[in-house]
Amino acid sequence: MEACPVCRASLNGASTCRRCRAELQKVQEVERRGQALVGAAMLSLVEGDLAVAEELLDRAHAVHATPAVRVLRRLVTEQQLVDEEAEDDPQYYAEGAG
Repeated sequence: MEACPVCRASLNGASTCRRCRAELQKVQEVERRGQALVGAAMLSLVEGDLAVAEELLDRAHAVHATPAVRVLRRLVTEQQLVDEEAEDDPQYYAEGAG
């Protein structure tokens, strides 16, 4: 977290805002938890496990919704739809086998 969510002052790594004195430890903890979930989702994507990645991204979105999380969720969802359509298309397998 670079700026205080209350007054937007620069934090420079501090857990208490120098300007408004807001205690931000819990907020920073939630942010870190969300980042950890996104990291785990990225690992699942690398491993090809879209279902686990989607679940982790849903949890990350619930904990700390960021534009990156929203984009990743959308991409994973779209890829799952493409994969489902491909599974239902006999041509997909005929072309892939050739």
